[in-house]
Amino acid sequence: MKIVLVIILSLITHQTLSNSPEYDNLTKKLSLLNDVQADFVQHTFDGKGTLLQTQKGVLNLKQPNKFRWESQQPYEQLLISNGDTLWQFDEDLEQVTLQKLNKKLSATPALLLSGDTNQIAIEYDIYSETLQDETHFVLIPKQSDVLFDRLRLEFDGKHLLHRMVIKDEVGQKTIIRFLNIQTEQNYPNSKFEFIIPSGIDVIRNQ
Repeated sequence: MKIVLVIILSLITHQTLSNSPEYDNLTKKLSLLNDVQADFVQHTFDGKGTLLQTQKGVLNLKQPNKFRWESQQPYEQLLISNGDTLWQFDEDLEQVTLQKLNKKLSATPALLLSGDTNQIAIEYDIYSETLQDETHFVLIPKQSDVLFDRLRLEFDGKHLLHRMVIKDEVGQKTIIRFLNIQTEQNYPNSKFEFIIPSGIDVIRNQ
């Protein structure tokens, strides 16, 4: 589950590098996701298609490198980055883990959503297709030591990311749908800071 959260939160930026039409098109669409809020519903299936878990929550993004991924059901968990530090807060466990944000996508794929798109062309092969008014991108890692085999990003006719599909090497599939997308939220940087509550165990992976 923690791996899925890290992968999901890896896909937005504002920097551009002309490598290919697919790359340029993806970069433009990702750049529209700055200061965005969306509800999400996440379904995880095993290799045989059996539903393993469903989660719901809220995602907030601010470029560059700031995100807040808050799972609310069936249990509460918060993953938050201010661009330098990554916090993972498990309220039920009364525990927070913090570490320096690794900005290499293969180490912290969450930065595909909120990091440097220059790295996308370096670390992934990109393919795209247009279906009616939607545009779909498939990202395949160039290296084998990553968390997933392929990642599919589906943008609607308004150029907003509305669905992601992640497949790993054992056939497990995670589908995330983004709903009620709101843009131009003008978030203050303080929204992406985490104040550690008193009495909480702190684990530092620095």
